[in-house]
Amino acid sequence: MGTVGGNLCLDTRCNYYDQNYEWRKAIDFCMKKDGERCWVALSSPTCLAVSSTDTAPALIALGATVVLTSASGTRTVPLEELYANDGIRYLTRRPDEILTRVDVPSQSGWRSTYWKLRRRGSFDFPVLGVSAAVKVGPNGSIEDARIVLGAISSRPLVCARAAASLVGGPLSDPAIAAAADLAFAVAKPMDNTDFALVWRKRVTRDFVGYALRQLRGDDMRARRKGF
Repeated sequence: MGTVGGNLCLDTRCNYYDQNYEWRKAIDFCMKKDGERCWVALSSPTCLAVSSTDTAPALIALGATVVLTSASGTRTVPLEELYANDGIRYLTRRPDEILTRVDVPSQSGWRSTYWKLRRRGSFDFPVLGVSAAVKVGPNGSIEDARIVLGAISSRPLVCARAAASLVGGPLSDPAIAAAADLAFAVAKPMDNTDFALVWRKRVTRDFVGYALRQLRGDDMRARRKGF
């Protein structure tokens, strides 16, 4: 758990799961462990525990792949495909496989950043993670872009439409606002972690904007201190 591979395979978390045995027993447990229902949404057929890895959104935005190794051989998969939107079966890695390698392609021409919302300044899980990467052309226009959200579902969420909206022009204020709106639209955090649900969704738009303005070259040090 103290390695990059360990953080990539980090277990999902939830307020109804991250409790002691007596507390969980008092509510008849939960779907993730020993129970039959997800207390986050009683009608949900799957567990809604949240992905809390910091490294996954950042590395997905960098186009990383991972190597999974078993006794029968190895296979390479895009990091994005390592995850499933299921709080219990959150990895597509087979039981006989271990993650043995992370490969990141050349980042020539790319700029990237990662913004993290959490209660404590350090040693804390993300309540929201925003990773953004852009490839800037010679004329300053965006040739390619990636935006990935963490800690709002059972897997890192790739915001493909938000990223695609940036391609072909500069990182202008209107372009950043449009991309932030598109990311906000697909962000659907659940009420099973720190801070109020409505506020956590609202600041998704803000944090995507912060990340993209930093990639543009804005000085965001004062804003970082504010969170």
